[in-house]
Amino acid sequence: MALLYLLECLWAFCPLIEPVNNERQMFPTSSSYWSSPDLSLAAFVAPNAVVMGWVKIASGVSIWYGAVVRADIERIEIGEGTNIQDGAILHGDPGKPTILEDWVTVGHGAVIHSAYIERGCLIGIGAVVLDGVRVGAGSIIGAGCVVTKDVPPLSLMVGVPAKRSRDVSPEEAAELIEHARSYQKLALVHAGKGTDLGFATVY
Repeated sequence: MALLYLLECLWAFCPLIEPVNNERQMFPTSSSYWSSPDLSLAAFVAPNAVVMGWVKIASGVSIWYGAVVRADIERIEIGEGTNIQDGAILHGDPGKPTILEDWVTVGHGAVIHSAYIERGCLIGIGAVVLDGVRVGAGSIIGAGCVVTKDVPPLSLMVGVPAKRSRDVSPEEAAELIEHARSYQKLALVHAGKGTDLGFATVY
């Protein structure tokens, strides 16, 4: 009986993972209240990413596997060439939009909630940037950081709560932009629109 019940449950949920069209699978939202976001300018949106609500996406954006961009109660804006990597979450509270400028990298499993991220920042793996925070251009938020206060431009932040460790050099800031550009190239390969992986590979 237990096995039969499990099979019935799996059968009931099968429609949720069927492709909506030949180009992209999208997990459906539970309501038609929100119109579908315009994803036409994106370089790549993974089949199992959730992008819904009042989302504005600029050209060359990539949203990777398992990422969630949920703009159901406040808008989210994602600038040119920004990448939202696997498992990352973007959300916001009413009156506190989530804004990411151009060429931002949001690492795997990071959370950005009602924050403003300026151009060319790197938000490290598993980092959390909380309500009202503004992260200055060219900054690096280290893996696992919890950021509760504004971050000056060109800052390396580490720890919980996050503290400024040192300056980010102009050379390092330029490398962050190039890293985001590499992700844009990789995204086009995942989308079937390119062959340049963007990163050196070793086989």
